[in-house]
Amino acid sequence: MTWRSTDIAGATLADGASREVLLGTTSVLLIRSQGRLYALDAICPHLGGLLADGLLEGERLTCPEHAAAFDVRDGHVLADPFGIEPPLDGVGPLTAFAVRVEAGTIEVDLPDR
Repeated sequence: MTWRSTDIAGATLADGASREVLLGTTSVLLIRSQGRLYALDAICPHLGGLLADGLLEGERLTCPEHAAAFDVRDGHVLADPFGIEPPLDGVGPLTAFAVRVEAGTIEVDLPDR
């Protein structure tokens, strides 16, 4: 794993906000929820919805395409596509990445390629 700088100041990501960044070839969604930073896959594994356009409610992120919902803390599925709860199948979890603020800048720990 390798820590990669996002070049985004940690103080600029407001609580309840998200921002997509491209780190090499990996699209990562940065989220600040309830004062904590998270980093997840930025693309929904169901049909490729852009999660930056999704609805963030507390620690729940809902895909704008088909209402699949994910927990921002670890990427696990809360609702299948079309909002089915509890999830039965149809979409896998998001990859969650370790995230930190170093010298004021958000960094994400990505797998070595």
